[in-house]
Amino acid sequence: MMMIRVLRLRQAGVLLDVDGVLLRGAELIPAARRAFRKLLDPNNNFLFPVVFVTNAGSCQRHHKAQQLSHLLDVQFITLFIIIFIIFFIIFIFIIFIIFIFIIFFIFIIFFIFIIFIFFIFIIFIIFIFFIFIIFIFFIFIIFIFFFIFFIIRRSSPLPTFPQIEAIILFGEPIRWETNLQLLIDVLLTNGSPAGVHAPAAAQLPVLACNLDLMWMAEAPSP
Repeated sequence: MMMIRVLRLRQAGVLLDVDGVLLRGAELIPAARRAFRKLLDPNNNFLFPVVFVTNAGSCQRHHKAQQLSHLLDVQFITLFIIIFIIFFIIFIFIIFIIFIFIIFFIFIIFFIFIIFIFFIFIIFIIFIFFIFIIFIFFIFIIFIFFFIFFIIRRSSPLPTFPQIEAIILFGEPIRWETNLQLLIDVLLTNGSPAGVHAPAAAQLPVLACNLDLMWMAEAPSP
């Protein structure tokens, strides 16, 4: 514990790779022992904080500490050993968890988006259906209104008035075309426009009161 307190007061440290730097396989590199002695004081205590990194994932930290203690004749504790593969696995696991979380979050967002689009589509379909129903209803109401209007108009009896005995035309002859249909109906029904067409022995007298007829009197059919 005293050594750890002393090491914590240092402002610098040494990070060493075990495999390929201190050890080659299970054998210690010859120059490594001499170089490593420069990090120790006469009491075999570290002058600087020293951490050993290894990627040997098949061994545990205390086994690696015992191996280094035996080869370097220095007492190592487990805190000095960092197995990189563990941190790599933890890093991969964290990346995997983050990836799963991102995929899950994207899936949730996509699912919410699909549900939102589905509800928008359903609301749009309901709105269109509602508009269509209202349109059909108004068309039906308008049709019923016009149907009733035409039925009432067709079924209403024509006003009865006395039989027409003669036709008197006033105004310009060019304006007689406006009422030509009414004149023909009166002539064909023998003065009763409300009745049906019936042949008559004599035609109703027609009197045209207009001075312009003087020049039309010479026509073959005035």
